[in-house]
Amino acid sequence: MINNFASKFVKKFHNSIFGTNFASIFLENCIASLRGKKNKFYYNKKDKIFIVSENSIKRKFINKVRGFAFYRNGIKSRGKFLITSYCLQNINFDENDVIIDCGANFGDLFIGLEDNIAPTNYIAIEPNPSDFEVLKQNSPKSILVNKALGNLNGTMPFYVSTEDGDSSLVKPTKFEKVIDIPVVRLDKLTKELNLDKIKLLKIEGEGYEPEILEGAGKMLNKCEYIAVDGGYERGPNCEQTFTTITNYLLNNGFEMKDIYFPWYRALFIRK
Repeated sequence: MINNFASKFVKKFHNSIFGTNFASIFLENCIASLRGKKNKFYYNKKDKIFIVSENSIKRKFINKVRGFAFYRNGIKSRGKFLITSYCLQNINFDENDVIIDCGANFGDLFIGLEDNIAPTNYIAIEPNPSDFEVLKQNSPKSILVNKALGNLNGTMPFYVSTEDGDSSLVKPTKFEKVIDIPVVRLDKLTKELNLDKIKLLKIEGEGYEPEILEGAGKMLNKCEYIAVDGGYERGPNCEQTFTTITNYLLNNGFEMKDIYFPWYRALFIRK
């Protein structure tokens, strides 16, 4: 990885008046070349979308600063990081396993799973409308849901924070706008999708994880593994949800399998 000083300089450049889309692309590609990386960035002016390619793999993204940070070390590296940070190396996947990715963003979790499961068994849930548009292009063969998960069925205000990746049903420290979006309980959604067995439920709700788990109800009994992000992301006070999540799962038939301390992520297995 590029060191912290260089990373801060590059980010500052991207956010400056000199950091046009094409200037930023040029800089990132120069950095990749100097570091011997195989990834290369592009910008589609017509569609107003960024593209990164690595050999035959391509991913699209809309926010250049976040996208560069995600894929600077390569697309495969991005997938490997997500697998490691959610402790999914502890799971033996089969092609027919069903994965529910709550808070899918651009669908990058599937990068690390595509060699193990069929794309049609990847269910990606992303409430942010702009991120969902990118998700549709990155995962066209998967089951995609443009709703938020919660402990009720209806409509709720959604705080959009696309630039920082902190969009949530809980008011974050910074946000760009507020929109009304459909919210569905996980037990209702899985019933609608006719799912009887789920290998992995991954939850990243930007602080709304406790409500998402509450809305799962008895559907949790259908999950073999649950991977959660319980970091300091809840509300303007940036509270952690790791404690609440852990206690809830321990009291509902799960035990902790592994933990990724740097990001407060953990993997639980049903007893």
